[in-house]
Amino acid sequence: MKKIALYLILIIVAGCSRGIWVTQNAYRPKHPNFSILKELKEPYSSNELIDYNSLYISTKGFVNYDGNIVLGYMGFYNDGRMIVDNTWKNEMHQILNKRNSYETASSIGYYIINGNTIRMEYFLPGDGGHYEIRQGLIKKDTIILSDTFTLLFKKDIRSDTLVKSTFLLR
Repeated sequence: MKKIALYLILIIVAGCSRGIWVTQNAYRPKHPNFSILKELKEPYSSNELIDYNSLYISTKGFVNYDGNIVLGYMGFYNDGRMIVDNTWKNEMHQILNKRNSYETASSIGYYIINGNTIRMEYFLPGDGGHYEIRQGLIKKDTIILSDTFTLLFKKDIRSDTLVKSTFLLR
């Protein structure tokens, strides 16, 4: 009976981490499969609408289970790579100076800019790892992301605004 229980626990643990590997809080796909990479042109042409030295912080926060406010942030490199992460609002200054690079951010991805429209795809570790695709508009120092959700017969459009910060991307 103990062998069966141990075997079931091993299957569950192995199944939960099937698509990711972790190093220093950074989640990466074991076998990267970003669909947006097929659309990136070589060499990648940078765009003056994005500040490649700054992190963009979400103006929307959500309250975590312990009552702390969590804020998301993104950073964009001039070669099409991007980082995605989040932090507690009260620890933002400490965390954003540590997890602000492609090597240290919890999630990574790629983006494409066409005019003032940005399309991005990044890897998230939940459910064994999955790819998230989002779109938005760039207006001055702000990126407005919107997502459409369909629940039964009702469409719900949710948006998030990212504002350029003084925190630097490494």
